Amino acid sequence: MELTEDLKYRLAYLTMRLVFDVKLSKTDPATCPGVLSFLDLLAGTQLAGEAGGKHYASQREKIESFIDAEFEEDVLEMARKVAAELT
Repeated sequence: MELTEDLKYRLAYLTMRLVFDVKLSKTDPATCPGVLSFLDLLAGTQLAGEAGGKHYASQREKIESFIDAEFEEDVLEMARKVAAELT
């Protein structure tokens, strides 16, 4: 599959979001203030300041659905492997 420059950036963004989701789902979100601050910047939210004692609401299904809709199944599997290896 040949990707345009825009699709490369989209895939990198979605894969990064998947990695962060896996990481935050495995730990107390308050221990990852940098990740939460970065996600706040991307999403226009304020999760970092409100993370104390709260459980992270995973977006994994939504992110994987975006990857599956925009790319082939093998690309989704590759993104899942990346997320597993980096967390």
